[in-house]
Amino acid sequence: MDQIAEFSHLFDYDAWANRRWLDALADKGWPEPDRAVFTHILAASDIWLQRVNGASPAEMPTPEPSAATIATLSREWKVALKHRPGDLMVFYKRTTGEPLHLPLSAIVRHLLNHGTYHRGELRGLCRSRGDDAFPETDYALFEISIGAAE
Repeated sequence: MDQIAEFSHLFDYDAWANRRWLDALADKGWPEPDRAVFTHILAASDIWLQRVNGASPAEMPTPEPSAATIATLSREWKVALKHRPGDLMVFYKRTTGEPLHLPLSAIVRHLLNHGTYHRGELRGLCRSRGDDAFPETDYALFEISIGAAE
């Protein structure tokens, strides 16, 4: 599998895991700080996508936590990957205005790990409240769910 195809597949996993948490948090009535953590996952995906597409927002975006937002971000990331030759360097400014740059592959790896990290944080928040009703979002379970193990 080439790198673009691999990253595209990992964005499918990310969307799958985010949809599972979206449903779980909606069922719980969007408690805080869970909503803020989940929104942060989506905001990071949004701001990095904007940076890859040449913008440098001065503020973090505030995407609505919804299935439509998750689907749009996943789709737009796949489009961005297809239209970027090789592992180009992405030049951007942080929200503080500090200029930085990273290879696209590093941004994608960071973003996907970031989502996994914060979904783990959501799990920890649930457990700290004695709430064991949270979704499993393990990568292996995603592969099984799409039939990759057959």
